[in-house]
Amino acid sequence: MAGIGFELRKVAALGNARGFFQASISGIMIVAGPWLISILTILMFQQPVMGIPSDFRELFVASTVYIYASSLILSGGFHYIFTRILSDFLYRNEKAEAFYYTLRYMILTTPVLFLLSLGMSELLLQNVHGLHRKGFILLFVFINHIWILMLTASAMKRFNQLLLGFTVGMVSSLVYMKLSVQYFGTDALMMAYALGQVTLFLIILIFLWGDMGCRRIKIKGDFFKYIKKYFLLFLTGFVYYGALWGDKIYYWYTRGSVIGNTAMRLYPEYDIIVYLTNLTMIPGMVLFVIYSETEFYMALRKFLDSLSRKPYHEIRANRRILVKTNRKVIKEQIAIQLVTAIIFLVWSINHPHMNTMLRIVIPTTLSITALGAFVCMMNFLFYVEQYLSVFISCCIFLFANLGIAALGEQCSLITPGVSTYLAAALAAVATGVFLYHSLNNLDRIIYTAITKGKIREIKETHRRILSRKQKNQINS
Repeated sequence: MAGIGFELRKVAALGNARGFFQASISGIMIVAGPWLISILTILMFQQPVMGIPSDFRELFVASTVYIYASSLILSGGFHYIFTRILSDFLYRNEKAEAFYYTLRYMILTTPVLFLLSLGMSELLLQNVHGLHRKGFILLFVFINHIWILMLTASAMKRFNQLLLGFTVGMVSSLVYMKLSVQYFGTDALMMAYALGQVTLFLIILIFLWGDMGCRRIKIKGDFFKYIKKYFLLFLTGFVYYGALWGDKIYYWYTRGSVIGNTAMRLYPEYDIIVYLTNLTMIPGMVLFVIYSETEFYMALRKFLDSLSRKPYHEIRANRRILVKTNRKVIKEQIAIQLVTAIIFLVWSINHPHMNTMLRIVIPTTLSITALGAFVCMMNFLFYVEQYLSVFISCCIFLFANLGIAALGEQCSLITPGVSTYLAAALAAVATGVFLYHSLNNLDRIIYTAITKGKIREIKETHRRILSRKQKNQINS
């Protein structure tokens, strides 16, 4: 899945400002495209030039936030399994088959997503205009599909087209929204925004189709086989996104206010700070895609290649290089997140509104730094298939985040943001320990896994032989 990082790295290595800018912007779209567009749209939506009444802004923002949050929490495990399957296709250089699988996955999940979004609209938006509810359903379905296309876009080499697709999609949403206010009223705003995202979806889909091709393959029950084989990976997807949103949802229903005639609640004092501080994670994510992940991959590939063809002293030397590379890129990730956090905090101190909310701004900003390190190490553990370690770390993140938030609410001692910071820091420490142990023992872990795999194969063969003999005895 590091494929597009190598392509962006080539562009950044051209040595001029244009190459660096092109690689950075493309990297931003790849790591945070849908999420970034949603934040920018919400911020632009608040501007008076859009001509949108303030009471309806709350409804639109709440609907959008609930869609993005629920799409990740409810689909996280399925996204992780899809990524696992997709990476196997890409490893075999079966891009056309990978795109067909992507297309098939989206088609098969559409009815399920429709029913989910229909249930959410009935639960949350009972007293809201029908056109807004239809837009809510359409956006939920296509946001889930856009997440899937972004995973597949890791195989795409024409990242300029990807950037163009996101730009056109975002502009389309804003234009449709502006026109809807003029000609159809505010009730059509959600549908207008959703149609803009459909435009984005179609553009990316067409570009991916042209870049990867499409070749039909026979598939029968493979997704459920992968879930069974990588069950911890499947669970991790739900736990991780639940941990990310856990304290936000908790504060919505303990401190937040009801949005209009809906069942939705938001806590604006915390939410807007979360949106803004999340933007500070983008530089670290771009660094991860272009440099950190590719550096780690090359060191890991060199080590793995040496396992079956090099003497043991060279295997140990390559393992040390891998450990050293891991240490180096994690330090770089933490450094860039800290620099970005400091810049954001300086801006917040000098901002007339933000400087009154520093008790929330500071821990929320620091939580992004801890989260950046955690996500980096979590991905490296995925590379060496240490799914149990990642699952445990994500559980620490989830339960610590919810537990500290609840404790702080009872004692009135902990402000919003503190629970995420402490939980992400604990999870990062746990992940770091797991990663250090895994990399220092990676040759033993791999050889043990191979041995266990062969033992399972022998047992399965023996079972089939016994079963065949029993059938023959019965027949005779």
